[in-house]
Amino acid sequence: MRTIRYIILFLIACSAFSATAAGEETLTFVTTDGSTVSFSTNGLVITFDSNSHAVINNDETSATLSLDNLDYMCFGMVEPATVTGDVDGDGEISISDINMLIDIILTGNEDQTIIARADVNGDAEITVSDVNMLIDIILNL
Repeated sequence: MRTIRYIILFLIACSAFSATAAGEETLTFVTTDGSTVSFSTNGLVITFDSNSHAVINNDETSATLSLDNLDYMCFGMVEPATVTGDVDGDGEISISDINMLIDIILTGNEDQTIIARADVNGDAEITVSDVNMLIDIILNL
């Protein structure tokens, strides 16, 4: 049953892909252990090998993924890697990150990209604990 669900998801994603693929977009697969595998959508082709594996090919690479180990997939733009504590996303950890984190706590900012960067300690909550951890990160630089 899970294989059928993934085949349907892949078919929906492939039809969405043909309408939205452009530039540096990626297709990202998230595995059941939380790790991710991303592929450029340039020349992307998805086929199935014996209903238990997805064979991914694009202009740059080829890979085979087990459908049993996939949790979900999504399309999105390639974004630079973030550093833990870089709340403002400028590529550096500084006092401005502490200021922004405090502003987020006080204002209740709901921008999901910013909230993801603001959860410094990874507990899925934005609290004073994140501020404390960020201060520790800065003091240990």
